[in-house]
Amino acid sequence: MQHHRKPRKELNVTVTFLEADNTSARRHHGNIPSVDVTAIRQRTGLSQNDFAASIGVPEGTLVSWEQGRRQPSGAAKVLLALLAKKPNLVMELYPVAQPRVRWAPGCPDPNTMTAEERLADVGQILAIGILRMRTNPSRQARSHEVQSSQADRKEAANESIRSAISRSPKTTL
Repeated sequence: MQHHRKPRKELNVTVTFLEADNTSARRHHGNIPSVDVTAIRQRTGLSQNDFAASIGVPEGTLVSWEQGRRQPSGAAKVLLALLAKKPNLVMELYPVAQPRVRWAPGCPDPNTMTAEERLADVGQILAIGILRMRTNPSRQARSHEVQSSQADRKEAANESIRSAISRSPKTTL
């Protein structure tokens, strides 16, 4: 079904509305103070990327606000004004999930380990790896073969460069 516009009728309705001085349909803009976006972000302790994601704007928009090239408006300005008063508001509403640490049953939980315990655990993992390399000489031999073939390729490339330089005509200034 096509809708045919009637501009004259629309104009008459608009004029009638304005003549009636109907104030109930007018928008009232509150006086939202300007905000210092950089200071607000720094108080939250988030990077530009994380802060932009937490308030739902592109990082480029946030950078423009911080550099003064653009000003936040509307809902963004209201949200920033709220964050100026309570910087952890977004974190309370949308907490960031903690990174999941891999844990094997029977081993101590990495989240409760002290730094010394973690270091000892890493040392044990490295020691096991070294022992495996010593007990599996074929693996060591393959590793040595790969290293020697890489060295051979590098030497061949250097030799071809040297020969190309020696063949090029000498120029004097």
